[in-house]
Amino acid sequence: MKKRVKHIAVAQFGKMLAAVYFVAMLPVLAIVLLAILTGLEMPPIGAGVVILFSVVYIVSVYLAGMLSAWIYNIVAARLGGVEYTVNEIPSPAK
Repeated sequence: MKKRVKHIAVAQFGKMLAAVYFVAMLPVLAIVLLAILTGLEMPPIGAGVVILFSVVYIVSVYLAGMLSAWIYNIVAARLGGVEYTVNEIPSPAK
């Protein structure tokens, strides 16, 4: 059975993309902050700069996601959107 994505909720897509990138960024952020706090030889940056960069990064991803969804909606209105195929999966008997 074919399905077609005709519209993407702009703000919701931005939130989801920002959340996914935030979770993906957490291990790197934790390692960098741990290195700063333990006094590891690093360039002279503080934890505040790392946190500020993280916030700016997530806000940028949110705005880029919203822009991407908005552009997709404009293009999909003219070309029909992305098509994909799904299969029905029977639920296990109880």
